[in-house]
Amino acid sequence: MKTCSKEQFIAIMKDRHACKLFDSSRKISEEDLNYILEVGRLSASSFGMEHWKFVVVHDENLKQAIREVSWNQPQITSSSVLIVILARKNLRSTDKYIQERFEAKGLSGDMLNGYLKKYSDFIDSRTDCEIVEWSKRQTYIAMANMINGASAIGIDSCPIEGFEIDKVENILNIDKDLFTVSIILPFGYRVNPPKNKLRQTIDEVVYKI
Repeated sequence: MKTCSKEQFIAIMKDRHACKLFDSSRKISEEDLNYILEVGRLSASSFGMEHWKFVVVHDENLKQAIREVSWNQPQITSSSVLIVILARKNLRSTDKYIQERFEAKGLSGDMLNGYLKKYSDFIDSRTDCEIVEWSKRQTYIAMANMINGASAIGIDSCPIEGFEIDKVENILNIDKDLFTVSIILPFGYRVNPPKNKLRQTIDEVVYKI
């Protein structure tokens, strides 16, 4: 397996930034887009439930409509492509999706039932709102991998939480019984160089016991 060095990965992390304006004349290739989506698909998730779905938006009219309900942020329309990450809602142990995911693990009858019991104890007493918030947290794992994976090949991004969720869901005709919009991810190539990355020192963020 090929690996990058620690120094190379830190350099990728330092270069990644929230790009506020993309060069709209530069387009991401289909190969690179598929790579970013594959990075998201392969991400870790609680119980391996893959809580996400990725909506790829190329259509300029849709991007403009989303921008209008997302604080008019220009990175949405200047991006080469917009990926809207949805968080799954149908996550109770009795839901068909969950049954299928556990069956796909190839577990035996007793082991499958034991795993489902453990999952049921974890999730079924939660409110719908709590389940959605848990699901959204899982999508952020995929999001982080995608933006760092893109940075590794020179593609910029800007995670966006500032949007009117109901309006974005209506624009994209989302099945609201199954999904909700978690985060909007524009990808493209920067126009301006990033500012110096401002972070706390390692001593300020790490507490060893």
